[in-house]
Amino acid sequence: MSVLTTMHEVRAAVVCAVLAGGCALIAAPPQPPPAAAQLLAEGGYVEAHLMRRFAEGHLLVRLPDGTVWLLDPKKHCSWCWMHIGKTVWVQLGERSATLLNAQGETAECWNGGPMRRY
Repeated sequence: MSVLTTMHEVRAAVVCAVLAGGCALIAAPPQPPPAAAQLLAEGGYVEAHLMRRFAEGHLLVRLPDGTVWLLDPKKHCSWCWMHIGKTVWVQLGERSATLLNAQGETAECWNGGPMRRY
């Protein structure tokens, strides 16, 4: 067996291992760190996708059932803009809502209700 053949076999084995590991990571759902996990364990939160933040601070979140909700932070949310396009968790009340990010930080919001256009 030549050195060139051995190098190709090693390269092929590495590529297969990387692809297999990458596919396993894609299939696994994101697990929140302990700070967020404790709040999630208390119940009432659902996973959501933070879709958009408007200039005035309003937020759009998409729930797993496909509905989009308008939320208005009660005070400035220092982390909301950094989580656009990412997974957050939301606890919806009749008039208010609480957003939770993966680091365990929360933001109290006014619940503007479901949006029909999105």
